[in-house]
Amino acid sequence: MTLNVQQSIFTELAEFIVSQPGLEAIAAYRMPATLDQRIHDLLEKNRESHLTPDEQAEMDKLLAMSHLMTLAKAKARLKLADET
Repeated sequence: MTLNVQQSIFTELAEFIVSQPGLEAIAAYRMPATLDQRIHDLLEKNRESHLTPDEQAEMDKLLAMSHLMTLAKAKARLKLADET
């Protein structure tokens, strides 16, 4: 599952970026439910100290991508607020 989820998030974000979203779309962006659930599952498993090395690497990548989108969303909201 690790490879498919990692490919999914990179594909998802690449498709979102090439769609040339406006600031409103960036600010409103949400990860697909399946990826959100996977992050939640990995974080829960990590709290229980049961992650394999592959799962740890997967979680790190998913969290990095999530952080990137959180940052982009915040910056989009700031720009939208400046426009008003």
